[in-house]
Amino acid sequence: MISDRNISQQIENTHSNEDFAVSKFIRFLKHIGLKKMLTQIPDHRQESKKRYSNDSLLIWALSVFFFRQESKNSLNTTISDLPIYKQNSFLNYLGIQEGSLPRRDCVDDYLASVDGETINELLMKIFHWAKQNKIFYNHAESLLPNNYFHLGIDGFWVHRYFKPHATNEHGENICPYCLPRVHNKGKPEEKTDWLHAFVTFVLIFPGGFQFPIYVYPLKASQVDVTASDEKLKQECELLGAHKVLPELRKKMGRIAITVLLDSLYANEPMFILLESLNLNFLIVRQEETFKSIGYKCNEFDTSELYQKHYRDQERRDLPGNKIMERRVKWYNNVACGKESSVNVLRFSEVTKNANGVVIKEFHTEWLGKTAINKRNWHSLVERGRMRGDHEDTHNSLKNRGFAARHDYARSNPNLCLNWKLLMFLAMLIFELFSFTTIAKEARGKRSWMKFARDLLQQLVEIKWEAISYSSILRKAKIQFRFDFAPE
Repeated sequence: MISDRNISQQIENTHSNEDFAVSKFIRFLKHIGLKKMLTQIPDHRQESKKRYSNDSLLIWALSVFFFRQESKNSLNTTISDLPIYKQNSFLNYLGIQEGSLPRRDCVDDYLASVDGETINELLMKIFHWAKQNKIFYNHAESLLPNNYFHLGIDGFWVHRYFKPHATNEHGENICPYCLPRVHNKGKPEEKTDWLHAFVTFVLIFPGGFQFPIYVYPLKASQVDVTASDEKLKQECELLGAHKVLPELRKKMGRIAITVLLDSLYANEPMFILLESLNLNFLIVRQEETFKSIGYKCNEFDTSELYQKHYRDQERRDLPGNKIMERRVKWYNNVACGKESSVNVLRFSEVTKNANGVVIKEFHTEWLGKTAINKRNWHSLVERGRMRGDHEDTHNSLKNRGFAARHDYARSNPNLCLNWKLLMFLAMLIFELFSFTTIAKEARGKRSWMKFARDLLQQLVEIKWEAISYSSILRKAKIQFRFDFAPE
């Protein structure tokens, strides 16, 4: 909802050429060619029902997430309650020249007919747009450690239903995406709830830049729904990885990619898959996974050769008289099954206060494709630790205004899926915008969530004549500069 406070300055002079923050955002959407991309999504509505173009309806839906409204009801109420003259700016923003604003039911009717895969494909189209515009090339030093893209894969539980949300005439669940979870089975208090789960594929860059590139929705027919939550999550992630990675490799071309994975993926079938796709990898190995690798490395540790030439350590002074101590060991070409071998990097980092008391410690082990030595272990460590930023993508979707847990469409499974896919698309577009120098300057000291909500406030408070007359919207060409330095 729009807050009650006024915009700092109401624009009455329609000949003002001030560049409002919302003008900059609108120009960015034009810059990436969003309207053209959206018009390519098939429109299966009857001609008599096409009151609004599909791109206008899709931008309406994306705006729920662009402006962090947390529900379509919130956006619908906000714009519907406005006087007609204030609705005019939102109409123009949607590309509707005259008439009334679309209602949420109208948006839902269209979205329910859309094949979700066409929304998913837009993530890849934006990747190729960024690649063609040399965003990665021009910022390779900041974005591509060792000239590699880094891809994370992780499971994401997006919604839990406590009763079937889509049923047949007998009250039975018919949603293909619902994964049933039975609690206290066989007991009087037995109950069932249903999960919706995705496997997300996200390009991870240093400095906090995250680029969702594919979202794989799980169906109950694909997995063992009787398994525990942990086992189910593992099965979902492995299934998604084996199905999606070959297709992603084809669509992304021959670029150098390192896949960052947790210990679930430390198995020979995954090594073979990654090798066959010419994908580099850094996979966490925990003590209880692939134990034979641990045994072999422990044996190597007993030899004088490894003790002398295959380990390193360093000490760093930190602010506040703290000390960080790092120790590494590495083992190259360790056999891990009949057909595969990996290189193993064991890493330990301990931080002590001025009194020598340990206040923080981190220990892990990575399995990788790259041979390890004294010159490259620092880089491998930093790249391996980037995997944690994938979880921040999910945190943003849950807690920073995108409301991933919200039920955007209860009774229609396809509609429910499409709203969630649009959430990822909106996050990606806003993420790109947030790394432009124009957006950073316009945001000031506000959080990105507050800034996003203020964009909507500007859109409905400032006359369209003033917004459209902004110099950034009147110029034929605009060069958006990107700044990927961490804040």
